[in-house]
Amino acid sequence: MAERVHAAPRFRIWLRDAHPALTVQQMETVMMKVCRRCEHNLPLSRFRTGKKAPRVCESCLSKLIAGAVFTMNPTEAASFMARLEASETLRTIVGGGGTTICSKKAFDKHCELYPEWGAKALGLAACNRKLADKRKGRSNPNLPARPTNVTEDDLPTFPELKARNFSIPDCAAIDTCRNCPHPADCAALAECLDKINARAAIPHQEEYMRPEQAVACMSVLEKGMSKRWLTGYVKGTKAIVSANKFEKHCERYRNWGAWAAALVQRNRKLADKKKGHRGGRDFCAQGHSYAIHGKSYLQNDGRWHRQCLTCVGLRSRNPTHTPKQELVEKVRAAVIAGTRVTVLTDRHTAAFVCDFRQIRAIRRLHHDIAEMIDRNSQQPRLIVPRPAIIRSSNLREPTLTGIIAAPADPLFTLADQVIPRNLPPHIRRPAVSSLAAALWLKEVTPEDAGRIAKMFVKAAWKEDAVDRRFISLDAPAFRDGSVPLIERISERQGLWA
Repeated sequence: MAERVHAAPRFRIWLRDAHPALTVQQMETVMMKVCRRCEHNLPLSRFRTGKKAPRVCESCLSKLIAGAVFTMNPTEAASFMARLEASETLRTIVGGGGTTICSKKAFDKHCELYPEWGAKALGLAACNRKLADKRKGRSNPNLPARPTNVTEDDLPTFPELKARNFSIPDCAAIDTCRNCPHPADCAALAECLDKINARAAIPHQEEYMRPEQAVACMSVLEKGMSKRWLTGYVKGTKAIVSANKFEKHCERYRNWGAWAAALVQRNRKLADKKKGHRGGRDFCAQGHSYAIHGKSYLQNDGRWHRQCLTCVGLRSRNPTHTPKQELVEKVRAAVIAGTRVTVLTDRHTAAFVCDFRQIRAIRRLHHDIAEMIDRNSQQPRLIVPRPAIIRSSNLREPTLTGIIAAPADPLFTLADQVIPRNLPPHIRRPAVSSLAAALWLKEVTPEDAGRIAKMFVKAAWKEDAVDRRFISLDAPAFRDGSVPLIERISERQGLWA
């Protein structure tokens, strides 16, 4: 059994078999770690362990818990400034990827603690952002990289809806709850919100929001918070109320709900305007109105982009790309052989060459190929008849192949067509065989086959329902006879001789 070596507290347990020539002190010397705050190379026993353990030593951690502020160490600050001077954008340094140095919050705090360093870093970040916008092919690089936030003076506050929510009729006599969020609605319902929620068996089963929740929702909505943040739909946000309860509350209390719906609509438009340098625009780059022509969303490089439907249609009808010469020769050879365009553009066939968009571009650039394509489309299609296949037969047992190729029999085909195909195979096969036999023996005419088919299906179900292990001896021995089964058995065995 391997001997365990116990190091200092919070130090990993090492097996002596892994390092038989090292002592405990030598193991601690080998396993070293650099503290992110003090930048000292310390043994691993000076750090906390675990997936979410901080990258600072115990001494620095105790200082941070006591209230010390830490954003970046000198090495990280120098590396941060070097990357900014190398024309790297700020979002790639603090974006949370593998090359991130610190968070955006830590960077802002560092700029506040060191004003000279922060002024230089912010200036470089603004220049790098404009360079990145130019590389993206913006139409006007002189525009601000992000739209300026709309001031609170420009925001609609809907004073009429607010006054309607808090106006109580003179004839209304009701004891409102403490800090009532909608007195007018409570007066109209003649019941306070606290009394309605008090009927719930447990607090989690309350049908509507509490007064504190309603006041908090309206407060954050007036400040510009979107409904997604309010209901916790955005990852990392804490919900004030669920979306279902919020909508139910708006439907119950109409005046308060109208005011909240107007604020939600306003905040949604404000959130759209903050989404990139093209956020909130009503026209595309070519001047087409999204409200008239429509828009759709296209995912490219893991991000969603808006696109104008009119521009998409123009690009589809007037392609500007030039197909490769190898593709043109393949299409030319296939068209000379008489292949239709529908076969060339079908991805599920072996003759697939390219999609229809590339065919359109080839026809636009090569008129000889376009003429041959038109000539092939006017030729009649050659339809090759396939041999009929009988999938079931009452004349022989199933073979290894399971399918017998033979000329089509009209009576068997008729029986196969009139019997429903949604029946189980063990019911449908005997029904088809029995009906085909009746048609061959002229017991049933072809005109009555559709009407008589239900009788054969019912007989197949009835025959299948009989358990072969428990058959009544008084039952008929044959389907069309009246002789009991017991008499046939006795005749064969000689019991009554």
